[in-house]
Amino acid sequence: MMKALGLCLLCLFVWPEPSEAQFPRACFTVEGILSKRCCPALGSDPANVCGTQSGRGSCFNIQVDNKPWGGPYRLKNVDDREAWPTKFFNQTCRCTANFAGFDCGQCKFGWTGINCDQRKAPVVRKNIHSLTAAELQEFLDVLELAKTTLHPDYVIATQHWLGLLGPNGTEPQFANISIYDFFVWQHYYSVRDTLLGPGRPFKAIDFSHKGPAFITWHRYHLLSLERELQRLTGNENFAVPYWNFATGQSECDVCTDSLLGGRNPDDPSLISNQSRFSNWGVVCNSLDDYNRLVTLCNGTNEGVIRRGVMGTSNTSLPTMNDVRSCLNLREFDSPPYFTNSTFSFRNALEGYDNPSGELDESVSNLHNLVHSFLNGTSALSHSAANDPIFLVLHAFTDAIFDEWMKRFVPSNASFPDEMAPIGHNKNYNMVPFFPPITNDEIYVPSEQLGYSYAIALDDADGGATVFVLGSTLGGVFVGLLVLLLILVLYLRQRRNRGFEPLIKAEFTNKKYTEEA
Repeated sequence: MMKALGLCLLCLFVWPEPSEAQFPRACFTVEGILSKRCCPALGSDPANVCGTQSGRGSCFNIQVDNKPWGGPYRLKNVDDREAWPTKFFNQTCRCTANFAGFDCGQCKFGWTGINCDQRKAPVVRKNIHSLTAAELQEFLDVLELAKTTLHPDYVIATQHWLGLLGPNGTEPQFANISIYDFFVWQHYYSVRDTLLGPGRPFKAIDFSHKGPAFITWHRYHLLSLERELQRLTGNENFAVPYWNFATGQSECDVCTDSLLGGRNPDDPSLISNQSRFSNWGVVCNSLDDYNRLVTLCNGTNEGVIRRGVMGTSNTSLPTMNDVRSCLNLREFDSPPYFTNSTFSFRNALEGYDNPSGELDESVSNLHNLVHSFLNGTSALSHSAANDPIFLVLHAFTDAIFDEWMKRFVPSNASFPDEMAPIGHNKNYNMVPFFPPITNDEIYVPSEQLGYSYAIALDDADGGATVFVLGSTLGGVFVGLLVLLLILVLYLRQRRNRGFEPLIKAEFTNKKYTEEA
């Protein structure tokens, strides 16, 4: 807990711009694709490009990361996600001050007002089990609305960049998609295989997992959907809840009909008919078919959500001891910045290392373990986001990262700027967000992005923190004063922020065997 004192010294002023993926509908025209220019006008005046008439922004060339990457992907100029997004567009709006968005018509995260000059109080993400009845109803209702509402601004490409205008060169290959399925498509597109030809995919590539960007990518992915849900509800204080999955149990306590769907008694791999999520269709599930046809997911329905038969094996969820061990790791990541990195906080949280940081390829834990535990749709990275549990699972994963940032207050130099897998270098534009945004811009405390967590973590080692203050009585006295100050701040936070204790789980020493 005492490490939280470092927060008092943290004062960074970086507010990333909201981005979406894949591309604005206004830019997906023959003219826009041929010119590779996506600088829409703000409002009805075509001359007001990027809101330039009101000083909001202007059209600029897109900058890309030129540092070398590591990892297994060694091909060049065959994947449309290389040097993202310049295979599609090389010019976009660059917004000034606190303006943001593809046409500079929005505010940066954490800002509000007509001129985006008013700081907004962070929204508070709470434990899903501590939501009031009204808050829970709002969350479930807005998920349903997002599933059925067409995205107002963005479309998805249904062909890779060489076939983007169709066989005649005059028909842009895109599809409209709902807000939630758009969120699913983003995740699919970041993990899909490289298309080299019919039935010849290159599979050893992933822009959102197996490297440093795992944390920043999923943080921004969730943040972008949260903003869309705020727009749908009309409630700018709406926040996605988290699920504290570190229970050590063999049952999923959010898999109930009152929350995110219980089991169907007639087919335990399906969601109960009593849950609204039983009828949710899945998209982007047929990866082998896309590879065979050399095409992309087009957002059509491909079945329903499935979950494994939980509680019938020896697999249990992670424990709070696992979380504590992971939070003890000081290094954000370590070479080779991949699944075989050791004593890497990122790799341990993602689940390829033991929580202690030691590499053991026979186990999976934390994030990976939870996906494996849920099984079914959640166990497939290209389709996992179809299951609404994905949101609350990743909110808790992000909460662990946010606590780690508070404890160690890392500099941005701790995020590798080269030799991470493709897409994972610090200054790489995260795929497929648009306008472009880098990993570095998201490697900041959550409050700078406009949200916080109603959560508290004890010391990672579970015991009292010892401080060497000197051998004199004065040193001891100063130490007691510091401890008293921390206690007062802790109690105040507990009272004012809807305190939800994170450490309330049973502890086990189970090993985890399956990867997500």
